Amino acid sequence: MTANAKPKFAMYWAASCGGCEIAVLNIHEKILDVDANFEVVFWPVAMDAKYKDVEAMEDGSILLTLFNGGMRNEENEHIAKLLRKKSKILVAFGSCACEGCIPGLANLSSTKQIFDTCYETVSTDNPKHLRPQFEYEMPEGEITIPKFYPVLKTLDQVVDVDYYMPGCPPESHQIAAVIDLVIQVLQGKAQLPPKGSYIGVGNS
Repeated sequence: MTANAKPKFAMYWAASCGGCEIAVLNIHEKILDVDANFEVVFWPVAMDAKYKDVEAMEDGSILLTLFNGGMRNEENEHIAKLLRKKSKILVAFGSCACEGCIPGLANLSSTKQIFDTCYETVSTDNPKHLRPQFEYEMPEGEITIPKFYPVLKTLDQVVDVDYYMPGCPPESHQIAAVIDLVIQVLQGKAQLPPKGSYIGVGNS
């Protein structure tokens, strides 16, 4: 990183509802502090970003990654491992990444039960009783979709996690406080808490 370069920031949405992304945007004008102090290099919800761009980055070149959602399929796990490799600080952001939350309730059902509910219940028009095919041969070649895992895993069941920020979603004022802390650390005015700490949480 050159002397004038901003530290890099990333955020990723795995198996979750998207509420964590909205909570970040709900910090309102504080989002300008993120832009002022970080170079946002990967945030698929907010910018055009490709996995190959992250793969091309140097290991450890992203200072801070907020990772929300659990590991429901092989794509989620692949990106978790990729962002762990590229990030100095990886935060399990939101309850789905921390402990599975609502998507984790599907662990109480088999894959068949989950797919039956998705593709055979009254709210679904599926007269041919189709199911996802993870590989399919087309005239142009084979196409694939990520393989569905039999259970959802939390982020720390797949990679090493530096900090945990639970909440469904994390509260916006707490997100803003964590951003302020990281900025103060960058300015040499504060220190990060010990690895493994829970950050951005109140007493409830």
